[in-house]
Amino acid sequence: MEFKNLLLLLTDDTDEEIISPCIQFCKIFRCRLFVLFIMEPFRISRLASLTHKKTNELHKTIEEQGWKLLYLVEDEATENDIRTSLHHEEGNMIKLIKNFVENYTIDALILRKKEATKKVFVASPVMVIGL
Repeated sequence: MEFKNLLLLLTDDTDEEIISPCIQFCKIFRCRLFVLFIMEPFRISRLASLTHKKTNELHKTIEEQGWKLLYLVEDEATENDIRTSLHHEEGNMIKLIKNFVENYTIDALILRKKEATKKVFVASPVMVIGL
């Protein structure tokens, strides 16, 4: 199977452990890496109520965390000569994934197994790789 464009899905649950295996995967298949950090407003509101934090403060924290993860991926990708395209979006995860797959001709989606909910596997129009 040939991969030209991969989409790495990041959320506020994602830890840095996914970065190196994803970069190595891209290096092996010589493909471009699109990185998408998704903030879901419903999830942020729910987390705010569970943690008794203000929604706007939690939103800002998660947004900053997202940019940090995106730049960590970019740094490691640059060191390994992998072309990247970084995206930080807010909205419904499934809709955003479908839009990216269509707009950037994505061949496969990579995500952490803990984020690999059934809805992503079922709804994704391309192969999903859980690391």
